[in-house]
Amino acid sequence: MSGFDYGNARLRALKSKLLSQRDLDALAESGSLQGLIAAMTKTAYRKPIEAALTRTSGLDCVSESLHHDLLGGLARLREFYDGQAGQQVALVFRRYDIHNLKAILRGLNRNAAAAEILSTLIPVGDLGSAVLTELVQSPDPRAAIDTLAILGSDFAEPFLKLRSAHPGASTVEMELALDHWYYQETLAILQNSHGDQKVLLSALQYEADLTNILTLLRFVHQPVERKLLQEWMSINEFASLLVGPGRLSFTTLDQAANQNTVEAALEVLSGTLYQTALRTGAEQYAKSALLSEIEKQLRRSQLRWLSGQIYRDPLGIGVLLGYLALKTNEINNIRWIANSINLGIKADAIREGLEYPP
Repeated sequence: MSGFDYGNARLRALKSKLLSQRDLDALAESGSLQGLIAAMTKTAYRKPIEAALTRTSGLDCVSESLHHDLLGGLARLREFYDGQAGQQVALVFRRYDIHNLKAILRGLNRNAAAAEILSTLIPVGDLGSAVLTELVQSPDPRAAIDTLAILGSDFAEPFLKLRSAHPGASTVEMELALDHWYYQETLAILQNSHGDQKVLLSALQYEADLTNILTLLRFVHQPVERKLLQEWMSINEFASLLVGPGRLSFTTLDQAANQNTVEAALEVLSGTLYQTALRTGAEQYAKSALLSEIEKQLRRSQLRWLSGQIYRDPLGIGVLLGYLALKTNEINNIRWIANSINLGIKADAIREGLEYPP
């Protein structure tokens, strides 16, 4: 048996419990938050909903139940794998460390309460609950970074390098330095690892490309942000914002970023792996002038690619990547439904905003 056999079998069983299009439509038609909560008790979310109801109600109940369901599920997933498979899974879960560190930096920067910051964290990566709890109690971002360094955490490296090169760097600059380090470090680990890392490498490159495409489109769509970039981050070259690299070269991305219109930037990216999604997004953008239409198509393309790995890589990391993508999409759908119901949006409009699983 490969190191993935047991875990992948468990994930296939969990995948069968994910909500179908019919299930999501039924939730969208709940009519009220109370109705939504009642409907969710008839799904795999029954236990987290019932637990949340002992502490809260309404929108808070839905949000808390989703958070605890995700947190508990991810913690169990890590236990399914060991050995070389477990090492690959640990790399995948590093994304949650990045999420947590960004949330802490932002929270400390705006003087948020420790409990508020903790409620947004997903402690399933290398940084455990004890470390994260210590970090959120820091008086400011600099102190949190000092704590990371004292603990000997690898995650302190990009922050300390930034501090040396640019004392007094903003939180935005810290996040960018963290992103650069994360992609470069993970790519280096994958390229120097034994075994087949192709699927995980492709997934990381896909995410880097989407991050870069969305960043460049934002700057083309709002030229004034180029000036703000210089003022906020002392960055003159757009290329300094790029992460990865993914499959798209920095030269191509920089060329697209220097176009005067979104349409011209998309033309530079034609002929790439993402051309179909970009073409569809461009058609919607032409009607609405909303960049979110392009992002929606790119994320949909990514979801299809990741979920497809369940079948293309049945004995490897692809099953985990696909399941995580589908589970995250499901939670996003339920959040959309809950927030929409809370705002009084009709069921038909709610369904239009859902991203049904492939």
